[in-house]
Amino acid sequence: MRKYKLTVVNLNSLPNLGFSSVFPVGGNYVRSLLLEMNTEAAFIDFVERPDLFESLEFCSWEFDCIAFSIRNLDSMELDGEYLFKYYLEITKVIIARAKKHNPAVKILLGGSAITAYPEGFTEKFPFDAVIENDTEQQLFSFISAHIHELQDEGQAVQMLSPCPFRFSFEIGYDEALVQAYLRIGATQIGIPTRCGGRCPMQCIYCSYGLLDQNTNYTRSLEHIRSEILSLYKTGVRELFFTDSLINISLGHARDICKLLIELNLPGLRWSAYARPTGNEEFIRLAARSGCRMLSVSFDTFSPSMLISLKKGFTLEAVQKFLELCKKYELPVVGLLLFGGPEETQLTIRETCEFANRYLEPGQLFFSFGIRISPGSGLEVLLGQSRTELVIPHFLSFDDRIFDYVLTYLDGRFVSMNLLLKISKWRASYKKMHYKKTNHPHLSVVHAEVSAPVKEEIL
Repeated sequence: MRKYKLTVVNLNSLPNLGFSSVFPVGGNYVRSLLLEMNTEAAFIDFVERPDLFESLEFCSWEFDCIAFSIRNLDSMELDGEYLFKYYLEITKVIIARAKKHNPAVKILLGGSAITAYPEGFTEKFPFDAVIENDTEQQLFSFISAHIHELQDEGQAVQMLSPCPFRFSFEIGYDEALVQAYLRIGATQIGIPTRCGGRCPMQCIYCSYGLLDQNTNYTRSLEHIRSEILSLYKTGVRELFFTDSLINISLGHARDICKLLIELNLPGLRWSAYARPTGNEEFIRLAARSGCRMLSVSFDTFSPSMLISLKKGFTLEAVQKFLELCKKYELPVVGLLLFGGPEETQLTIRETCEFANRYLEPGQLFFSFGIRISPGSGLEVLLGQSRTELVIPHFLSFDDRIFDYVLTYLDGRFVSMNLLLKISKWRASYKKMHYKKTNHPHLSVVHAEVSAPVKEEIL
């Protein structure tokens, strides 16, 4: 009696995406989950196996189901390349070739991009099932039903092992896959310390908090320890804890820092996203445990814009946090988003003057334009069609904001490369088309999108 066979294809490992490939934490987790369920699970990653992109020979392998994982729809920036058509055309080619070998093969869609834009994807992509939330249970139910179909057709296929509870097992990291990403410079290998990307904050542009309200689930320190040791043995020296915010639960965050201090692995560093905190113990432990960087989405340093964006913290809290980080020499990168609702020359000036005072070169990253995400506060406020939002829509803003930033931001933050990037953002923004919304004062812009189809594989 054979096991159920499933092949997972990581579409974000395709070449020429326009942004850097990152280690596929979600796809790797799904592969580990499938093995826990007692299936035969192959993972196709074109960074690890570029030859498979050229040959597509895996389409003739034996499998009952092929699953496509999409982590990023595009770069989320004004000048980002729209990739939906690229993904769709390649997916159609793979499915057509797979069905020549096995006409009854089932098609699954999953990944964070599909979770975030379900309506847009499901209208265009061929599939038998979409895995959006509750990944473990949805996969278990789909595969179990398919196994019963196969058994009814006379195939001797083993039933699954009991469905694991979410993140209740150690995630396996294939050494060849890890080494492939290390070779391309993706040195930070991701480990989740919480249940996926859950976030309790209500930032107006973000839909994370709506995807799953389970913000209190934390992963076993025993599993995290084993995964860290496994990756370190493989040669990994930089970890990225992939949670929406490492310090949602301060107690768990402190425990992870203590674990790293206890392990005391030479040369090991880690990074994560965080929110501003005045908890001095966490900041002290983070610095001591080898934190290479905390990335914080401040978005603005204007008191009125913090309210407009619904950030949930004050400028005083930001100042205290940065002062504590400086005290303990904890590296911080502040992320800013210019062009939010009610952004003005005054709010830009407030943000830039605060950054000039409290941040240093290398501690500031910023972008222009806020993407409208399905399920976000902005999407509700503007009344946009969720199906249309799979095409990049941005909140429109006064394009003089580009000049205001360059006027008020200290020159030590502005390199020649950054000036070129701003020029590209500005040029892309000017080409976009305005669109009315349900809001009396706010509008959106979108681009005429197209993407190259890779003719050589058709």
